[in-house]
Amino acid sequence: MADIVDTAVSAGSFSTLVKAVLAAGLADTLKGPGPFTVFAPTDEAFAKLPAGTLDAVLQDKAKLQAI
Repeated sequence: MADIVDTAVSAGSFSTLVKAVLAAGLADTLKGPGPFTVFAPTDEAFAKLPAGTLDAVLQDKAKLQAI
């Protein structure tokens, strides 16, 4: 059975979310038994963030984990 990370990767429209999960160090957690609920923005939604916002957040592990 696929976990949340595998499902996001295979969907093809959540690559930014997967990148954030990896940067936050949460991939192993989300591959665990759960249960988990994830409200997942698509790559298109992330693209609408103001310039520089995503890059800044991806470099802040504590902020990513809090989000």
